Amino acid sequence: MYYLNSRGKSLLCFGLFVILSISGCATYLDGNKKVFKAIEKGNYPVAIKEIKKSLKPDGVDRLVYFMELGLLEHLNGQYESSNRNLARAASIGEELETTRSKDILSVALTSPRQGQYRGTKFERTFIHYYKALNFIYLAAKATNKSDAESMLEGARIEYRRVDILLRAIRNEEGTYQEAKDKKKKLFSQLLEIYRTLSGGIDLDALKFREDAYIRYISGAVFEANNEYDDARIAYQQAAQLYEDGYADQYFLGSEITSQAWFDTIRLMQWAGGYENDWPRLAKQKLSQKQRDHLKDFKKGAPQLLIIEHLGMIPKRDEMNIRLSVDHRSRKLIVAPLYSSNPKERHDQFSWFYTMYADKSMLDILRNYHTSGVVGSMQGFLSKSFSVGPAWDLAEQIGLINALGTLGTRITVPYYRPSPAAFSSSEVWVNGQNKGKMVLAESLAELALQEQIVNSGADLQMALARETVKALIGESGASVAGQLGGDDAKKLVSLLGKIVNTATSQAETRNWLTLPYAIKIKRIPLEEGNTKLRIVTKNAKGTGIFKDTTQKINVKKGELYIMRNRSASAHQITSDTQSAKIEKKEKIATNIINTGR
Repeated sequence: MYYLNSRGKSLLCFGLFVILSISGCATYLDGNKKVFKAIEKGNYPVAIKEIKKSLKPDGVDRLVYFMELGLLEHLNGQYESSNRNLARAASIGEELETTRSKDILSVALTSPRQGQYRGTKFERTFIHYYKALNFIYLAAKATNKSDAESMLEGARIEYRRVDILLRAIRNEEGTYQEAKDKKKKLFSQLLEIYRTLSGGIDLDALKFREDAYIRYISGAVFEANNEYDDARIAYQQAAQLYEDGYADQYFLGSEITSQAWFDTIRLMQWAGGYENDWPRLAKQKLSQKQRDHLKDFKKGAPQLLIIEHLGMIPKRDEMNIRLSVDHRSRKLIVAPLYSSNPKERHDQFSWFYTMYADKSMLDILRNYHTSGVVGSMQGFLSKSFSVGPAWDLAEQIGLINALGTLGTRITVPYYRPSPAAFSSSEVWVNGQNKGKMVLAESLAELALQEQIVNSGADLQMALARETVKALIGESGASVAGQLGGDDAKKLVSLLGKIVNTATSQAETRNWLTLPYAIKIKRIPLEEGNTKLRIVTKNAKGTGIFKDTTQKINVKKGELYIMRNRSASAHQITSDTQSAKIEKKEKIATNIINTGR
């Protein structure tokens, strides 16, 4: 047996320490903290300036660059520029969706952060959502009827586009294409080895299939344009989606389902031709109080739709995992390498246990038979998986030898628990409490569940990616061994592991300027000067998260669409903007802006 000299042993010990303890590279949020802080304070001009510094409009971050910039410009009232940048984001998203397989190799040999950010499915739908809001505000700024109608038509077009996108998502099939050259074939072989890795979660129940909230707001756009039957169809789509499982999946409660049915029935009344249908549907879907409330919404009378964007969407973080080999059981083992921070360590344990750990009774018994009591308990802290016939493939391609006794470190993305900073929101009109706003969308849940759905694939890809690098490094070590002997081979192999560890990086990019959640409230109004107030309480319900007050001069035949942005408890000033749309003449006359 060959033994390392004292210098080699020192390097080996140092390398082992580095491999097991080195932290990952900076996350996407780390590089954009100034942007995030500016958003929390409502200082959008500074946020725009900082996002242009931290990201580039070309290269691998181009999609997220245009999404972030477009939304920040929307919040800053730069609607034309916002639409141009969001349109660019939509175009890039479509382009990347059709060229997905081309990026496999570069990502396989480096890290996801070096590849193109393609966005999540729900992020792509919200590009069109914000473009539609921009068009509504541009319609409100228009000085003549023709321009206003043109802008409202733009909003309608965006919802036609999002309809196509949502249909495509719903019917989506397939996954990565098989790689064809030798290196891609190796990557595919590694994926085959790791294909059995699963946390035992029913991922099908968490898939993003549709967006009920986007359907609901498209109904409001159609209604604003006096297209009552199209509005009714959109509201009914939203109601059915909420009822069929969307509200349960994203923990929205039952009120938004009732609200969507309420507006469906209201538009059935207004559109005409449903005299025999709407009373039956109202009896099935609405309470007596809601049926009585229908009388308060008269066709052509002014009304208000408040859309409140609350908090900040959770940010992706990354955690370290060690891949090692159990030669006796012919298994591969993954176990978390926890952060030194106690809170982060707790969050990482929770994520790993939920997503990956051996926790079924069959897993526990299998581990017990293999390693006794210690093994059965170890299953809660690690995931072991038998690769079956693929073990021979793993040995054949050199994977088992490449992992050696030290194993290798990989990184995967995860979301730390991020409870909402707010609770209930109440609306007051002329000093009268009109009730609480209704939770209509949880982007926090959309993001979390999409990450959970992708967690197995993230781990498998990370395992394949890092072992590709390990195999390449082992090849280099073999060459060094031929030239300089076993000592040189071991040192080169060790240095290769250190380099691979240092470059391991998870995909932590996401659209960080999106809100945590969205609430809505629809209220019938009376003509004349009206004072509106929105009071949002903090998470404990003991204090104010945001208090917004503004005055409007309500006129007959107008629909007021108000978007209220409440980023954090630090944001005390109002950045509310509302668009007044005259339904009778299909013209928006002005923006009400109380400042930011």
